Amino acid sequence: MGMSDLDRRLHLHTMTHPSPPSLPSAKFGIVDLFAGPGGLDIAATIMKDEGVESIGVEWDDATRATRAAAGLLTTDVKDVAALGPCDPSVVEATVLTGGPPCQSFSVAGSRKGHQALDDVLRLATRLADHEDEASFDVAWKEVKAETDAMSDDRTGFVLQPLRWIMEAKLKRRRPYEVVVLEQVPTVLPVWKHFVDILRRTGYAAEAHVLHTEDFGVPQTRRRAVLIAQFDPGNEHRRVRFPEATHQRYRKGAERLPPTHDHQDGSLFRTSRSGGDVEPWVSMGDALRATRSSDFVMVSNYGSGGDPKNRGRRESGEPAPTITGKVRRNRLYPLKWDRSGELVIRDEDELERLSFAEAGLLQSFPAAYPWRSTDVAQQIGNAIPPRLSLHILSMALLREPPQEKWYALLKEWRPEALAMPVAARRSGPPQTSLPVSSPASRRPRTGAPAKSSAK
Repeated sequence: MGMSDLDRRLHLHTMTHPSPPSLPSAKFGIVDLFAGPGGLDIAATIMKDEGVESIGVEWDDATRATRAAAGLLTTDVKDVAALGPCDPSVVEATVLTGGPPCQSFSVAGSRKGHQALDDVLRLATRLADHEDEASFDVAWKEVKAETDAMSDDRTGFVLQPLRWIMEAKLKRRRPYEVVVLEQVPTVLPVWKHFVDILRRTGYAAEAHVLHTEDFGVPQTRRRAVLIAQFDPGNEHRRVRFPEATHQRYRKGAERLPPTHDHQDGSLFRTSRSGGDVEPWVSMGDALRATRSSDFVMVSNYGSGGDPKNRGRRESGEPAPTITGKVRRNRLYPLKWDRSGELVIRDEDELERLSFAEAGLLQSFPAAYPWRSTDVAQQIGNAIPPRLSLHILSMALLREPPQEKWYALLKEWRPEALAMPVAARRSGPPQTSLPVSSPASRRPRTGAPAKSSAK
């Protein structure tokens, strides 16, 4: 029997308007707020055999293009504020993660920075200790009206994870089993305040600052991390955090010898049993495939007010913090004059870091498919996947990462690269080597890409 006109229209609608992406049911189903290009989500894919799935919420279209090329699940709705735990796309989530923008708190010691911090702590308190949906809704409406009226409306973004946590408990009636939040160290007082609130909500929770090079990332970067596990009656128990596997970098410190020989040639080393740590992973280690000679990086950061010593790191050291201005870093051959001074001449300048190299310094796989505009900002905004493996493994499984995961991360390739050429051409064209452009202005209620570490 032929199809009626109505059936044809319904069939056509189904063909042209597929169901929006949603998180499948999983033991550890993650909804990742302010997800960025996938620093945490790519780690989740490495942990898939442990029952980990993830879906990200991301505002920025350029960043969403990278996520799509990497095959990461992303909600159709871009705005964290327009979604909640009961939305069909994320209702199966058992884990909440996120790194809300930090610009409001990043002006160290400034009056505005202190005021933004005070405002968030005060407003977070108003969202705590509600026993029913109705009273929370009233409080959230008042809080949102106040944050929307602020001169820097991004101040309210850091409250969004708290809204999701409370709504999961009061509206969905199924609290998140695990919560992981991360941002720059200036946000640590907010996370400490959240810890107090979460303990009163049934969570064992702690917040600490982690150093990325402690976990084999070839870059010095600090992140304030909150881990909370729903455990009513045991709210004040210890929450295990990742323990360092690698040497902490300090200017002038001598690099440790390796604790064991890596015959497999692996890039990222893990510590052996007994508490020994491996030497830090250097820029030279990470970029060995593209930079065979020693070099010095002169970063866009000042150093003690002396432009002559502006942010210099040798290839045997970790990179300085990778930010959205990573392409401004200059590279020169590593050589000294007779007096032992570094020789840096403009005419000797080497090719600057490619996007792939900058991604490697963030511990992304070499084959990560950076897409669209403003890639440097995407890379600078991301949480390093290597650090994400340590945080997720300890938060979800309560044990260190499996050693095989490091190799899987290093060797990861997007599935699209394995597709036939004809199949790959079926989608819209995308630029793999984009030119950076200024970030577009964010809307008042939008969820922008995560801000670079300051």
